[in-house]
Amino acid sequence: MITMYESHFGLKCNPFGMTPDPECYFQSESHREAYAGLTYGIAERRGFMTLVGEVGTGKTTLLNAVMSSLDRSTVVILVRHTTVDREELLRIILHTLYASHGPRRTGKGRRQNGGSLTDSRTAGLSRIELINEFYAFVSGEFMAFQPPPLLIIDEAQNLSVDVLEEVRLLTNLEDPKSKMLQVILAGQPELEGKLMRTDLRQLRQRIAVSARLEPLSLEDTAAYITFRLEHAGCTTKNLFSKAAVDAIWTASKGSPRTINVLCDHSLVNAFAMGMGEVEGRTAREAIQDVLSLQLKDTSIRKPGPYLVSNLESNGGSSAGNPAPVNEEERGGRR
Repeated sequence: MITMYESHFGLKCNPFGMTPDPECYFQSESHREAYAGLTYGIAERRGFMTLVGEVGTGKTTLLNAVMSSLDRSTVVILVRHTTVDREELLRIILHTLYASHGPRRTGKGRRQNGGSLTDSRTAGLSRIELINEFYAFVSGEFMAFQPPPLLIIDEAQNLSVDVLEEVRLLTNLEDPKSKMLQVILAGQPELEGKLMRTDLRQLRQRIAVSARLEPLSLEDTAAYITFRLEHAGCTTKNLFSKAAVDAIWTASKGSPRTINVLCDHSLVNAFAMGMGEVEGRTAREAIQDVLSLQLKDTSIRKPGPYLVSNLESNGGSSAGNPAPVNEEERGGRR
């Protein structure tokens, strides 16, 4: 569904959506390095890998891009809810394995029934029995499948030390040439601090690939905004003025998620005022709306009450008259 501002700017979709769409994966230098490191680690079966980045730097989008690049035979066990305990993690892993290839065969060559998180195959098993079931499944079933399953844990900084140690123990299973379970721990910088604990030194020593995402630079931010607009079908050059990009980069501190929010609000504001581009003034008003920043320029008008709901009810007219344009911006539009 095309919204009003998308139609106004000739866009085919929302260019700054908040979902981690791998098609909108933008490769800054640190993103390229992280992507290359993780895909290399998976292909070479290096075992443990980490991906660290601040909130909103694009970890989940990068992980989705990595998963999209994998061979279809790769079983990915994705864990996003990280307040689980040891047994709950084991059940999640077994559930994904069952869903991908069915419960393992018994010694009589018949598959045992199961496949849901609450079925009789796992519901009554103790932790040791769950571990044995995992080992039996992987060493038996996956000896015939390549590559080994990949466990991805997002927001891993929230995992308890006990669960992190459980993950390490699971990777003890290996054949003479490679690991039979690979792991990517993705999280915020707190994950690095947690992994420095003395009682996690064995896990830390196993990390073969350490990838890190950095905030976008000013140049990357300009390229990122252009990339997202072009992906949405934008044909207008410089839809965001240089002043607007500068303001958005400064306020967002290079966080792609925050850039998306500020750009989206800037487009709404520009549409509400009937403008064909986002100027610095419009972007700064969006920043005030979203981040409540205290700007030194007291000549900037306080944001008007032109919410989308008001626009829809009023036929797209602005709720207030735009303030006079600054001379520096008047000159920039000539």
